[in-house]
Amino acid sequence: MKKNLLLLFLVFASVVFAQETATIENITSFEGKTITICEKVTGIHETKGENAVLNFGKAYPNNAFSIIIFKRDREKFSYNPLEFLNSKTICITGTVIMYKGKPEIVIKNEAEIVIR
Repeated sequence: MKKNLLLLFLVFASVVFAQETATIENITSFEGKTITICEKVTGIHETKGENAVLNFGKAYPNNAFSIIIFKRDREKFSYNPLEFLNSKTICITGTVIMYKGKPEIVIKNEAEIVIR
C-alpha cells in the first residue's frame, strides 16, 4: 500500500513540475510545451468567426502573444470573456503553438484561466 501511494505521489509530482512558467519575453521559446504564464490582458477582440482573442504585451498587431477561445468553447464560460477579462491580470496554463509567427495558447474552458 505504501509503495502504491509513493508511486502515485511521484507520478502526480512529475506532472505538476513538468509545467514550466514562462514570461512574455521568452514565451516563443516554449513552442509545443505546456506552460503557465501570468500577464495583463492588453487588448481583446472578436474575429469574424466569433472567436475571442485576448492579446498580451502590446495591442494587436504588436502583441507578444494571444489567447484564443473558439466560439464553440465560449458557451462553456459563465461570463463573456470579451468583456470580463479586459485589462485583467490572468494566469493561463496551456500548450504554446505558433500561428503566423506569434505564440498562442488555446483555452477551452474558464477553469484554464485564473484571475489575479
